Amino acid sequence: MPTHPPCRARELVPFALIAFGLPFLMGVPLYFALQAGYDTSVFANTQMYYPAAGAIAALLLAPQGQAQLPRRFFFCHLLSTAVLAVCCLGAAATGGPAWTAACNVVIVVGSVLAWVLLLTQKKPAREAAGLRWHGGLLAPLGCLLLFLALRTASVFLSMLPTGQLGAYLGYWASPTPYLLMLLLIPNFFLSFLPFFGEEYGWRFFLQPRLQGRFGQRGGVLLLGVLWGLWHLPLNLFFYAPDTALQSIASQLVTCICFGVFFAWAYLKTQNIWVPTLLHFFNNNMILVYSGTGDASILSGQTVAWGDVAVQAVLFGLLFLPFLAAKEFRSQR
Repeated sequence: MPTHPPCRARELVPFALIAFGLPFLMGVPLYFALQAGYDTSVFANTQMYYPAAGAIAALLLAPQGQAQLPRRFFFCHLLSTAVLAVCCLGAAATGGPAWTAACNVVIVVGSVLAWVLLLTQKKPAREAAGLRWHGGLLAPLGCLLLFLALRTASVFLSMLPTGQLGAYLGYWASPTPYLLMLLLIPNFFLSFLPFFGEEYGWRFFLQPRLQGRFGQRGGVLLLGVLWGLWHLPLNLFFYAPDTALQSIASQLVTCICFGVFFAWAYLKTQNIWVPTLLHFFNNNMILVYSGTGDASILSGQTVAWGDVAVQAVLFGLLFLPFLAAKEFRSQR
């Protein structure tokens, strides 16, 4: 089990200002873009970069260990974040598909460049920043397959009250979902940076600090609440503006329950790439489950309280039991 870093204000302040301050600040142009009827997907993609940007700023500003950090990789992420923030402002000011296309280019180019810069960094620098692969292959693969099995089970179980399970089974009898899943594998290497952007901030930086202050389980549950509230601007102005309160409740349920599993997988493997992969597959499997392959289904949703209740029961039963795992035993 890892030792927990202390909760120092000089680390948490820059992290909080960037990871939490920027999403709420950018919520203002997001609101005006929504009112103007512009495509706002660039805001959702960009927000994923902020937690890692906050963690990187905190690490670079810390007086100790700066020489050991993978600075080129870090600056690549910070530059990508800044360029995407400019795209958000442009999308709010003028709209048009050009900003969304520019965002996609930045994600792909930034991700490929980040791989090059990361793999050319020296091992001690990658190790100091928690970026080396740990846990071999079996444990990380097991965590990924277990999550996909539980997540898929939740989708099938949610179909039972609707009476649509038979038709949905017919969809899974076709080659479509399996082809879509195969496409996700190369897509990860071309677009990993947003998912790393969240997980490096939440799991690598904030989770151990909250666990050190509130305990193994309490810290993870608190992180789930903070993670859910971090989505507030997107819940209000992107995901489900017409049913925002239900969307916020749904987001809290998701982040608390998934946060438990992601934290368990990270503690089990000591590998930040495992929750990054889990986050990537969770977000993109929505396109597989829907059978559309169209990311636009994520915006303008309508969430009912019945949906929230079903989600709370299913996710709670499937993911919260991992709090009893040995990885969450209290440390002295």
